[in-house]
Amino acid sequence: MNIKSKIKNYKLEFIENSLQKKDEIFSSITFRKPYYFIDKNFYDIYKERIDAITYNNFVIIIAAEENNKSYLKLAEYFRALVENKFTRGDLLVTFGGGILQDISGFIASTLYRGIKWMYFPTTLLAQSDSCIGSKTSINFDNSKNLIGTFYPPDIIINDATFSKTLSPEYFNSGLGEIIKFHLMSDEKGYSLLKKYLAYPDLRSNAFFKRIIKSTLKIKYSYFKGDEFDSGRRNLLNYGHCFGHALESATNFKVCHGEAVIVGMGFANLLSLRRGIMSKEKYEEFESILRRFYPRFDIGKVSVDDLIYHLGRDKKRTGNDLTMILSQDIGKQYKYDDLKEDEIRNIYTEFTGNYHA
Repeated sequence: MNIKSKIKNYKLEFIENSLQKKDEIFSSITFRKPYYFIDKNFYDIYKERIDAITYNNFVIIIAAEENNKSYLKLAEYFRALVENKFTRGDLLVTFGGGILQDISGFIASTLYRGIKWMYFPTTLLAQSDSCIGSKTSINFDNSKNLIGTFYPPDIIINDATFSKTLSPEYFNSGLGEIIKFHLMSDEKGYSLLKKYLAYPDLRSNAFFKRIIKSTLKIKYSYFKGDEFDSGRRNLLNYGHCFGHALESATNFKVCHGEAVIVGMGFANLLSLRRGIMSKEKYEEFESILRRFYPRFDIGKVSVDDLIYHLGRDKKRTGNDLTMILSQDIGKQYKYDDLKEDEIRNIYTEFTGNYHA
């Protein structure tokens, strides 16, 4: 995929077994020295291959934890690069999921006012969603993604084989975004989703690579005319308003994509009760989402905590709360008039019906 951006155009290449193709991959970009940011879980699994790639170059191993992408933590990464003589002629290379992507993207956009950056997304969520779109997001205090910039990698290497070593939790996290995008597409995209989900093995069935590419194409269709999130791209927050609040209220015990699955379920119930979504469509969507709800007792989460974090959502524009609600396939709309009592009532009903 060649992606046009007002910041800089960039490309995404689908390359399997990429850890064995260093020379081929790195020959596509000019740089002086590589510096590496690598997710700890990924490094532990692929240590020998990663060591062969990085050799004697600078490496930081970072645990994929939300507190590691706080604004206070960033100083450590900036200091490490500067003290190890990173220059504008060098290349930041990242292996990791969304957390490492956010850290790297923010640093790449601000260090020396912009540096070269290559990204290997290693989680299904990053491969099928966050790797494109240019967003970088940093946590502020206990609020998720409150600070950020827009800055894409120069090149993205998308290797589907990495998904084979993901934990069930992190694989489901990617499925959350895959499901979301196809509920926001059209009947053709929705049909592909149902074919993919019909297989018992979701990591390597006949539609696995197709569903990743389809998800990326759907996302691109939403942001190519709205890169800086001022219009239609806002709708991609379907499931995210409540999902981000759930992540923050649980101190990130629920991972992002699974929180989005719960967030879509909550938004759909709210849509049903407002008369926006039909009962038949609600039950149809819920039958898909219910398969992937995280094994988490959502009833223990205080609705007051959720409302507090909904109130700090960066998409909020007025005094009331904001959420993306859904009518049908490809028919999602932004509502800025949600009242706290409405959230409380729907939450009571939702938790009563929730089955992990």
